[in-house]
Amino acid sequence: MKELIRKIFKGDAILWTIIILLFIVSGMVMFSAISSSAYRHDDYLSPFWGHLKHLCFAFVIILVVHQFPFRSIRLGLWFIPLLSLILLILTSFMGKDVNNASRSIVIAGFEIQSIEITKVAIVILFSEILGYFNTHKEKKMTIKPFCIMSCILVLFCFLVMIQNFSTAFLLFGVTILMMYIGRVSLKYIVSLIGIIVVVGGLFIGGSYAFNIENKITKRVDTWVSRLVQHNESTANQSDNKTIVIDDSNRQIINSKIAIANGISPCGPGNSIQRDYLALAFSDFVYAVMIEEYGIFFGGICVILLYVIILARTGKIARRCGPNEATESLLVIGLGLIIVLQAFINMSVATELGPVTGQTLPLISRGGMSLLVTAFCFGLILGISAHNEERIKKEQAALLAKEDTNNTPIEPTDHTTTINQE
Repeated sequence: MKELIRKIFKGDAILWTIIILLFIVSGMVMFSAISSSAYRHDDYLSPFWGHLKHLCFAFVIILVVHQFPFRSIRLGLWFIPLLSLILLILTSFMGKDVNNASRSIVIAGFEIQSIEITKVAIVILFSEILGYFNTHKEKKMTIKPFCIMSCILVLFCFLVMIQNFSTAFLLFGVTILMMYIGRVSLKYIVSLIGIIVVVGGLFIGGSYAFNIENKITKRVDTWVSRLVQHNESTANQSDNKTIVIDDSNRQIINSKIAIANGISPCGPGNSIQRDYLALAFSDFVYAVMIEEYGIFFGGICVILLYVIILARTGKIARRCGPNEATESLLVIGLGLIIVLQAFINMSVATELGPVTGQTLPLISRGGMSLLVTAFCFGLILGISAHNEERIKKEQAALLAKEDTNNTPIEPTDHTTTINQE
């Protein structure tokens, strides 16, 4: 029985445990948090059943994807960045507008959020590029390939920025971290950041100076208003001023009330503030969890789960073979995307940052986000399973060699070495 379970659930056992726990938490919390939208349906349980179907489909995606060795699907993964670029362009011109931004595009009756696909696409693309230069030690990351790589990054981030500012910053930050881990020269990285800040500032400043309205300036206006509201709210609290509740701060105030109620948790399904939070099932699901399960179980323990995910992905990356820099960087990039997105979502609920629209991975309602996150975990677990199989074969070979020579041989611990420029 144990052997059968290991065949079905390959890879890191601790990571599998956390994924299953997050799925269970999502089902329990969504049954409560989704109630505000359930009133708008004839069938009260319709939104919950919809989320449950997405959870089941996501779990199947993890099971299927992690069964394939990375090298067998590696060529097919190149299709994802190309698909992402096409969808981003189509969404920019034909997408459905929400809050002054093109958020999604409907194709054959399916609503597709292109920025969710871009999250995994950009990690796949840059892990391949950086992995190539780290695996082929005779190749050097000179200024020419770095400029090409930077142009690709700027193009993707620009198209994402039209739809969602926070996602563009998330992708840019994760890619920069991947470059640093991939041993790209620090002077190149600093130069890239400086050029983007200067050029971006001139573009946005010029647009305002000449009264040129475009999708970027609309997103800037939205983010400026959010930052102003966030700063005013925190300033009023520090000065002990009376806070006037209006549409601009209603969500965050109700979120903080929910978190305060977590001191004495009300129990599963008994949240009060969920009925006052329009986005209780996505942006503020973390607050609902704390209100129902308490600050320790609903707050601190959830944070620890995501911290452990980051630690486990780091361990999986370190166990990749010496010629598997691409796999190592892919695992690191996907882990960073998932965990940083989780921290951004939780910071919004606790008013440590402005509203961003980022979901809480594997917990928040959101079909496309849930399915893409599941695909990411499938890739990570697939690489983990490959590591375990390779290490077992190497140990068996060492034991066989030891038996042949009757000489004890110390097994070597494979750790991916990233070529220092």
